[in-house]
Amino acid sequence: MTTDRRGYRVGTMQCHVGTLKRAAWLLLFSLSLLRTIADAAYAQSPFSDNPSLALRDSDTIVSRGILRVAITKFDLPGFRWRNREGELEGPEIVLARSIGQLLKVGVDYVDDHPTFEAVVDSIASGRTDIGISKLSQTPRRILRVRFSDPYLTVRQALLFDRVHVGNEAVGRTTEDALRRFGGSLAVISQSSYVDFGLRNFPNAQLVEMQTWDDSIDALANGRVDAVYRDEFEIRRVLLTRPALIVRFGSAVLTDQHSLLSIAICSSCTRLQQFVNYVIAESQGLFALPSLLTASRR
Repeated sequence: MTTDRRGYRVGTMQCHVGTLKRAAWLLLFSLSLLRTIADAAYAQSPFSDNPSLALRDSDTIVSRGILRVAITKFDLPGFRWRNREGELEGPEIVLARSIGQLLKVGVDYVDDHPTFEAVVDSIASGRTDIGISKLSQTPRRILRVRFSDPYLTVRQALLFDRVHVGNEAVGRTTEDALRRFGGSLAVISQSSYVDFGLRNFPNAQLVEMQTWDDSIDALANGRVDAVYRDEFEIRRVLLTRPALIVRFGSAVLTDQHSLLSIAICSSCTRLQQFVNYVIAESQGLFALPSLLTASRR
């Protein structure tokens, strides 16, 4: 070991430099190996074949300049519809546009989804970024996509054949007969009410219908004993078809709610926070009386 004129131990310094060089080369080799492993894993993942599944968030959407919004191809009276000119209207559209405006991007409505579940599928597959179509949160859906805070919480409800429920209620209350309902129960196919029906009415025979109108027609024609959806839809049916009140009763399930929310891509954590902010700033947009009025247009 030698000492230079400033008193530094040169031999020790050279030793340390050599050690640092070896450590640096080892670090570079480790990083290169990790990159190779990551590339191999990506090549075998579904993301390599479908770039739309790659991790994305609000910054991806802003860079693209377009927010892709999934909606059902059929109208949702009171919530969303097409006017005579074919333009989309309704509070759900107002909400989607507000999200796009605050993100400073355009909004592209992908409106070819035949069912509610197809809207969720579209987001889970990466085809669209968010979905707004009167979607209820369910445990199964939550495992596939993110959900915003609810923009409306509605109670679940039944419209039922009075005679059938009266026969079932012999020796017990009507409320108990409804909670233990064992007749045929119509629900919209590929909707959250299939899940709700299996969970809340295990004794019923679920009958999946293509549309809500099909469900009501089946009830009116005696092909099912009850229909199951939310209180808004039950009230809307009785407003538009008041003759049904004579034969059919309605009941609200006070302990069962549908959380109507915006479905969001699973990796979009910042977008979820952003959407929640917009919803909080849009209070009053989804009030049941105004929704019922709008549904009669």
